Amino acid sequence: MELKSRHPVGRREVKAILNSLIEMFGEDVASNFLRKKDRVEVAKFDRITDVIFVNGKPTFIKRKDLIFPLVAALYDISERENLKLWKRRVVVDEGAVPHILNGADVMAPGVVDADEGIREGDLVFVIEQKYGRPLAIGIALEDGRKMVEMSKGKVVKVIHHAKDKLWDVTVGRL
Repeated sequence: MELKSRHPVGRREVKAILNSLIEMFGEDVASNFLRKKDRVEVAKFDRITDVIFVNGKPTFIKRKDLIFPLVAALYDISERENLKLWKRRVVVDEGAVPHILNGADVMAPGVVDADEGIREGDLVFVIEQKYGRPLAIGIALEDGRKMVEMSKGKVVKVIHHAKDKLWDVTVGRL
């Protein structure tokens, strides 16, 4: 699958993306992804999904009104930042990693830590415990504190993960 119809994004939309990131992660973290003066382009991935490029690098996914970072972009940032300290993080043990990389949702027994500020319905990112590398982006099905306390059940609905089709199309471009 290829990306189609790549074109520049207007300043108003860049500002909207930046505001969304600030709301999600806070201003310090948002600046790791995007600044007002960056060159931003968008390309069609499929009928409902766009990939947003920042200064030529695939950085975000846009589905309807939801904008979230690509796992590959988080991976790039994890080289210089400790994602375990970020808001909206869910940390999983080694046993959960292969399942998530195969597209499984995050189950409570694999969660070792989660941002206590996470609320059901929030966009979250999933990282592995040992090296702090990102695995997936998803929607929280439980509050952060409850994710850690639960002994069974699904806690994050994965919407993008390393090794999925979006990863395959974008990771070669980083």
